[in-house]
Amino acid sequence: MELNSFYDLYANNWMTNWVLTSAATVIALLLAMLLPIVDYNVCEKIGLNLQGGVSKGRRYKLFRWIRRGILFTAFCVYIFLLIFLVLLVRKENPDYLVRNAGFSLFTMTAKGIHLPPEEFIEFYLNVMIFIPMGYMLPYLFRWFRVHTLRRPLLICFLASVCIENIQLITKRGSYDTADVISNTLGGAIGVVLFMMRAYTLTNPEWKKDYRNYHRWKKLAKNGIMYPFARKLNVRRVTIKATDEEEVWKFYAKELGFQLTKFLVPEDSKECRFLFSLGRTQIEIICLNEKNLKLPKQAFTLSYENLDTIKTKLKNEDLPFEDFTTDPFTNHRMLKIIGPDEVEITLLEL
Repeated sequence: MELNSFYDLYANNWMTNWVLTSAATVIALLLAMLLPIVDYNVCEKIGLNLQGGVSKGRRYKLFRWIRRGILFTAFCVYIFLLIFLVLLVRKENPDYLVRNAGFSLFTMTAKGIHLPPEEFIEFYLNVMIFIPMGYMLPYLFRWFRVHTLRRPLLICFLASVCIENIQLITKRGSYDTADVISNTLGGAIGVVLFMMRAYTLTNPEWKKDYRNYHRWKKLAKNGIMYPFARKLNVRRVTIKATDEEEVWKFYAKELGFQLTKFLVPEDSKECRFLFSLGRTQIEIICLNEKNLKLPKQAFTLSYENLDTIKTKLKNEDLPFEDFTTDPFTNHRMLKIIGPDEVEITLLEL
């Protein structure tokens, strides 16, 4: 084996290798099994809602920051240890090697070619050290939970490639495509452990949702729109209003939507607004009849963090209903009442 490889950081004997592999396995299993259970039980006692709904404890904001602080600290410690093990503890190697082993470790073994056991130990440890990353990314960050399979796995792959390139530049360790494969595999195992343990613990109805999903998929295959499901999204909502001055003041000046089009049909006192913000469009048909009573209207917008929007609403003195829990997703939501009592719901992803 090349000098300064993963297992050569310490005394290279069976006891050291046994301790390393055992410790890495135990840490990964404890992380997956104990962390969500302890976290869930503690949060239940202090009134923190881990499903995205409204927390009920008196000092839930303080406890939420403390919890996030502890978890972020643990994650930062892990990142430091990862950098320490793969870069800082190693010395520049004059006999630096670039290898393109890939899957040859297993293909050579399948062909009966004998390889040193340290090769398998190094591959195993490279898998183990990335399990916490694949596990903690969706556990800590909402952005990764939105696409639990793709985003954490992509970050694990990019982090591994980055580490290998830094090793190449600094000549520490060894540049090996097998390391990228093993690190990404470790991240994938971490994501699967998160879904099997942490996700299912904080989503007690996951079995029911899973059954409903498969029932829908079986039925929907014969539906007209099913083949286009992945490319469909809500682009525009249409509502009616009675006063164009109120519409302009609320949507443009207070909420900050951009007026994209303003149409006035001939021989009509009506007018049409098309507001946009990002990819969201709101079409408003203004009837210009102030005494007209319109039926109840509502639409929903989604955002990743409603705390920032709530702070902005408070600063601008714009009236809103405080956090409530959406009965369908159990996520938090805010409500703003617009002109003509239009109910605008902001749902947290």
